Amino acid sequence: MQSLRRAPLKASRTIRSSLRQQPRRSAHDSHGAHDAHPAPANESFGRGFFIALAAVPLSIAIYKFTASGGPDNKPIFTRLIESYTSKEDTWDKRNDLHTQAVELAGNDRALFFNGDFSRSRYIDLRYPEAMNTGSPFNVPAGHGSGNIDAAIAKFEKKNYEENARRVQNLKENNIRAEKPLQSRIVGSPKVDEGR
Repeated sequence: MQSLRRAPLKASRTIRSSLRQQPRRSAHDSHGAHDAHPAPANESFGRGFFIALAAVPLSIAIYKFTASGGPDNKPIFTRLIESYTSKEDTWDKRNDLHTQAVELAGNDRALFFNGDFSRSRYIDLRYPEAMNTGSPFNVPAGHGSGNIDAAIAKFEKKNYEENARRVQNLKENNIRAEKPLQSRIVGSPKVDEGR
């Protein structure tokens, strides 16, 4: 019986002692941990404020001074704005120069593509290495690649015939890209009246 009385008594003592001692925390109501507030300072407007304030009457004076030259003399700010705006005649000149340059490039291209190809050794192949396929091992010196002069002659003849056909089409004004497209409008289907 004695031991039954001691257990609640001991538990009540530990609870009372823990209630008396509050745990210490770093966040508490004391404000003495930080520095004191600085004393009020006499702050004036900065240098930029006075420069902006002086710029207003100065810009008005410059405007009046530059506009007083005559009726055709525009103020400096108007001229400054007009220098950044694009004008139609400037764009017309640029477009005309661009058109002339494109026409000249087209004429040069036609000259090069329709010129004499007999001196040219260039052959348009998709895979030119296919002409020299074979094992790279045990090949005697000087016999590494096959003779492809017959293939070169064949493709030169083919390219020459193709270019001759193009020149003939140009002379006859029979260029497929410049012809209008044929309209493919199909008529409406006929309706059976018997249904």
